[in-house]
Amino acid sequence: MMKSVKRAFCLVATGLLSLVFASHNLQAEAPPNEQPWLMAKYDLNGDATITLEEVSEKKKSLFIQLDHNRDGHISFGEYETIDQAKRQALLRKRFSKLDEDKNGKVSEAEYASFVGLFSSLDSDGDGALSEMEVHSMNPLAKAAAQEPTTYCLLWFCIRDEL
Repeated sequence: MMKSVKRAFCLVATGLLSLVFASHNLQAEAPPNEQPWLMAKYDLNGDATITLEEVSEKKKSLFIQLDHNRDGHISFGEYETIDQAKRQALLRKRFSKLDEDKNGKVSEAEYASFVGLFSSLDSDGDGALSEMEVHSMNPLAKAAAQEPTTYCLLWFCIRDEL
C-alpha cells in the first residue's frame, strides 16, 4: 500500500510540475511521452503547450459535465455520481485483467495467478525478489517508468493497466 501511495504522490507531483511549466508557456524538459495523458487532457489546441487559459477552459467544460441539473452549481450528489462512475470503470478494468478467460467470472486459479508488477520487479527473472531487487528500486523513477497509458475524454480518464 505504501508503494502505491508513493507512486500516486509521484504522479501527482509530476503532473503539477508539468502544469507549472505549462502555465508559463514553457516546455518542460522531459522524455517524449512521459506524461501523454496530461497533454491529451489539457492541450486543447494541440500545440504541445498547456496554458492557464486551456486549463481554465477544461475546468469550465468539466463543470458543465458535472452540473447535471444545469442549475449553475455542483451538488455533492452530482459530484458523487461522477466519482462512482470513475470507480466503476476502474473496477471493471481491474476485473477484466483478472478474468483471463473472459467468461465474466474470476476463478481461484485466475485470481492466484495474477502477479501484477512482480515480473517487472524481478530483474534477474528467477521468480523471487531478492533484498537487493527490493532495495534498489528508486520509487520516483520506478513510478515514472511504470506509468500506464492513460486515455482521457473530457473529465473521464482510464488507464490501460492496474
